Amino acid sequence: MLKVDHVQRRIFNDTHHQFREQVRRFYKQEIEPNIAKWEAAGIFDRNIFYKAAEAGILCPGIPEQYGGGGGDLLHLAICYEEHGYSPAGASMDSGLDTDASAYIILMGGTEEQKQTWLPKFANGSVVAEGLLTEPHSGSDLSAMRTTARKEGDTYIINGAKAWITNASHLDLCLLAAKIVDGDAKPKVGLFLVDAKTPGVSKGKPFETMLRGCSVLGEVFFDNVRVDESSLLGGAESGGLGPIARVLGLTRLLYAARSVAASELAYHMALDFTRQREGFGRTLLDLPLVKAKLAQVKMRIAVARAFVDKCLVEANEGWLTPERSSMAKLWCTELEVDVCDICAHLHGAMGYSNEHPISKMVAAARGHRYAMGVSEMQLDTIMRSL
Repeated sequence: MLKVDHVQRRIFNDTHHQFREQVRRFYKQEIEPNIAKWEAAGIFDRNIFYKAAEAGILCPGIPEQYGGGGGDLLHLAICYEEHGYSPAGASMDSGLDTDASAYIILMGGTEEQKQTWLPKFANGSVVAEGLLTEPHSGSDLSAMRTTARKEGDTYIINGAKAWITNASHLDLCLLAAKIVDGDAKPKVGLFLVDAKTPGVSKGKPFETMLRGCSVLGEVFFDNVRVDESSLLGGAESGGLGPIARVLGLTRLLYAARSVAASELAYHMALDFTRQREGFGRTLLDLPLVKAKLAQVKMRIAVARAFVDKCLVEANEGWLTPERSSMAKLWCTELEVDVCDICAHLHGAMGYSNEHPISKMVAAARGHRYAMGVSEMQLDTIMRSL
């Protein structure tokens, strides 16, 4: 079905191509055969993290000294792309994505924090997520209500976080909280909080229009006590820089995934219209159908060229926030349009959950909200003018 020649993409070398085959094989052997069972259960199997670690596809860009693959950002981009290329990717949503948390600790953590947590991310024994979003204010950190009240060498955390990926599987919380210390001006700190710490609880998973097997949920903090060693980098404001940098990288990786998912939808529609007959000819023989697919192909090619340019910039360390926002905004909106067009070309089958294109339509809408909605990305671009 999917016929994409990545050898022609000059940003990748032979090592990258071999790694891509490794990731694609994992999805075909370990995820796609189990997706129907996981969807029926409403959640994917936690053990998939261990299997992904055994396959060598967790934390591919983390240095080997911390248990990672020792690759570069392009290895991680391949993981996101292959997620998008898999028919099971929509149902999994962001299921295997723990790399953002790993990069936050790699960029801003103390050496002890890196040695403690990164090998556990890489071997699948710890699932971690960044907890920024709150029920009333989304990812607006200035409006955050979760607090960490300082008492001597201890912080007492109270608050709630919402729309947390893998909330049910969560082992480690990278928690953003507003530090309250007497009359001092509040500042935002990032805490590494074990999900088993007394006072941490998980809410009921949200029901979404996707109805896949990836869980989004709430996490609550009720008088949770942590010490100073839980602060990322050992400093009260040490987490904001790494968060900002990793958010930029993750937005670009989401863009790469969206282009891949758009390509998958395009090839699904192309195959379907080639085979489906009506009025004495195939659907692809109808000029309007062929024109729609030609436009989709063109838009994907343009998006791919821009994303590849941004991936090079990110890999070399000079990707700007507005460029990552441009990529995320353009490509997630593209994914919504392309999946909708391609589902429509499937006719009634595009409305059935028996075909993955219907879940791809729902997942695409969610991708517009993750890591900041489209309007937030546009605002970042406007600030660069």
